[in-house]
Amino acid sequence: MRQGATIVIAVLLAKSPLSTADIGIYEMLLYIGFTLTTFWVTGLMQGFLALYPQLPEEERPVFLFNAYLLFFFASSIVLALLLWGKTGVLLVLTGQDSLPFYELFAVFLWLNVPSYLVENFYLVLRKPRAILYFGLMAFGLQVLAVLVPVFLGFGLLWSFYALLALGVLKFVWLLALVAKRSAFHLNIAVAMRWVWLSVPLMLYALMGSFNQSFDNWLVNFFYRGDEQAFAVFRYGARELPLALALANAFGSAMLPEVAANLEAALVAIREKSLKLFHLLFPLSIFLVLSSKWLFPLVFNEDFGESAIIFNIFLLVTVSRLLFSRTILVGLNANRMIFYFSVFELAFNVALSFALVPFLGLSGIAIGTVAAYTLEKVLLCWYLYSKFGIGLARYTNMRWYLAYSTLMVLGFVVALFF
Repeated sequence: MRQGATIVIAVLLAKSPLSTADIGIYEMLLYIGFTLTTFWVTGLMQGFLALYPQLPEEERPVFLFNAYLLFFFASSIVLALLLWGKTGVLLVLTGQDSLPFYELFAVFLWLNVPSYLVENFYLVLRKPRAILYFGLMAFGLQVLAVLVPVFLGFGLLWSFYALLALGVLKFVWLLALVAKRSAFHLNIAVAMRWVWLSVPLMLYALMGSFNQSFDNWLVNFFYRGDEQAFAVFRYGARELPLALALANAFGSAMLPEVAANLEAALVAIREKSLKLFHLLFPLSIFLVLSSKWLFPLVFNEDFGESAIIFNIFLLVTVSRLLFSRTILVGLNANRMIFYFSVFELAFNVALSFALVPFLGLSGIAIGTVAAYTLEKVLLCWYLYSKFGIGLARYTNMRWYLAYSTLMVLGFVVALFF
């Protein structure tokens, strides 16, 4: 639902009265929020999912309360950085000294980030239906908040006012959940244990998010803060939204299973990931063959150049559907995950800088996809060499190789025809 809301907003903003440059402003604000929050949110959430099943039953409500306190504290630090360090943040990340709606977005981010706990609380409490209800509320209203003011002619200012109201609503939902399910007791020891477990995961996520943030930064650097070029790249630089959402959700859901029972989890990952293959590979192949016609139709003619960037990013599906990192996180092999991510980042930076003068925006996309693929190869190799868990134990190789071959052939066909 989160990915679906993102793509619906992107499609309809392109059809709205907003200019491509205005859309670029909205995308730049999202990029700033992503850069400053995603790495620590992702790392802490993965550490939370791995640690929660290992705690005694009586400690779990206390852990939930301390998770809320830590997230609120970290989100407040980000708010202070955005408001008091505004000039530096904007110059470093966008190359500009001002950006419309910046302060409104900062306050929305402060309220919105802690609400990521809601879905993860429901996950460990085994409340899947509650996740559905929360998602329908949060992302349905997000679509309306952004789009309704724009199509009524009020512009992005009122969109951000509406997002701010949504942030308040989600934060109140979180408070109600904390009040109902947690025990109000400060426990520094369990919080520090969680943070210590999560630090390598946060560093790994920092490398991963930095790869994406670096792409956006390089576009701003090479194209001198051109909002239109930024929007064209951002609209193309998206994996298949359904693939990213399902793969991340599946990996998160399997983390507690790996921590609890490795052998059973390996069997489950192999069987359930095959269902993802049958859904996501055919859809990706269809999109890679049709994107050059779909992009101008779904968005507008200004985004026709985004199609080749999108096709390059679709190739990430081949490595995205290998779940070696999920298994390694469940085995607490977090430090090697971080080391590989550092290597991935260095490779991405070097290759993207080398290719962008010759291939433009496509060169940045190639650098990112190549780096991500290399990292996944290294993770699979380490999982086998350290723990003796070969790829075939958690991946149906016959179907994986067949679909991967068709995916690459589809990309080649789309490139030349």
